[in-house]
Amino acid sequence: MNPLIRHLRLELADFDHRRLAVAFSGGLDSTVLLHAAVGAALPAPVVAVHVNHGLHPSADQWQAHCEAVCRSLGVELLSRRVQVAAGNLEAQARRARYRAFAALLDPGDLLLLAHHQDDQAETVLMRLAQGRGVAAMPRARRLPDGPALLRPFLDVPRRALRDAAEELGLDWMEDPGNADAAFDRNFLRHATLPRLTERWPGLNAALARAGQAQADVEALLRHLLDRETLPLNDLPPALRPRALRAWLARFDEQGASERALAEFAAQFDAPPDAQPELRLGRGRLRRWRGAVCYVPAAPALAACYKMRPPGLLRLPHGELVVEEADSSGGFCAAGALTVRFRRGGERIRLAQGSRSLKQAMRDAGLPPWLRAGHPLLYSGDALVAVPGVAVAADGEPRSGPRWRAIWTLGQSRRSDARIRRSLISTHRKTP
Repeated sequence: MNPLIRHLRLELADFDHRRLAVAFSGGLDSTVLLHAAVGAALPAPVVAVHVNHGLHPSADQWQAHCEAVCRSLGVELLSRRVQVAAGNLEAQARRARYRAFAALLDPGDLLLLAHHQDDQAETVLMRLAQGRGVAAMPRARRLPDGPALLRPFLDVPRRALRDAAEELGLDWMEDPGNADAAFDRNFLRHATLPRLTERWPGLNAALARAGQAQADVEALLRHLLDRETLPLNDLPPALRPRALRAWLARFDEQGASERALAEFAAQFDAPPDAQPELRLGRGRLRRWRGAVCYVPAAPALAACYKMRPPGLLRLPHGELVVEEADSSGGFCAAGALTVRFRRGGERIRLAQGSRSLKQAMRDAGLPPWLRAGHPLLYSGDALVAVPGVAVAADGEPRSGPRWRAIWTLGQSRRSDARIRRSLISTHRKTP
């Protein structure tokens, strides 16, 4: 165990964290990781996190085993039972697990996962078979609305973990589902990789290195492409699918196949009036003014919301701030404001006269898919402001404070409560 403890200390050297959390299923890998974390005698407290998927009749027994192990180590166990949605069982269970991690832990925590070199090799082969490239699992990333995540054993073979467990006489649970070859990963683990490694003993390490090299390239691309929209026309056609995949990582969208990305990229040269679109797991891709835009799924919105200026209104898809403006700008409002959304046919009174809201949004450059959820501010029955688009002219001289509205389109995600700026993010005064 000592070599694993030294390895873990080296892996943790670059991370600051309030607590060290170990994802603890009760299986061999996470049991070794938990004992290594406790044995490392780190300054930050160690906690364990257990997710009960309820998919197996013994799920509650596994949780009880985890509770007993944690008691023996003097480690707090945070647990949560989750509901796994229908569909691809492996994928849905993974999504439920990561949502539970984000709910149980804080952004200042560091979550350790026990994936190892053999897992990495399986991931690379599985991605290759599914046409999703060969990038490996990342060593570190941040969960949406939650902690940083680290896989400290990615270059450690499974055999080393088993040897450490047997050396210490550790007890662990065996999930019978791990032997079910109906699952893709189990098929690779039990029916494919053993035969390949008989012929090429160093294959797992080689696959892990190849996957990590590809992941490094993807990380570099994400850094270079860290922007709200992607000017795909500026890139050679052969590079567009790769650029799309790297760019989509900033939205936690990694499920699109190479074929789907290539077909969308090929449609990008379609005539201007065409509307190429690619549906993804959480949102979709659209073309807008020569660039690719990521369109998140439309949120569920109430018909109206009330707010009293000055103030902040948090909506399911963003934040609306109403603050005091200078005496020559903004709009007047008596009392509370009502925030509504487009129903069609709205008009706003400008200094030049009444104007359709549809045309005002078009002239402001607001993409069509953002218009239905863009907040409209009413004072009584009068539309007084559309943030970033138009401000109504005063019908008569008024006293009292003047206000300006700032709308920030936000998206909470499945890696750091990241708030994206709207394509129309700054307040403009209507001339």
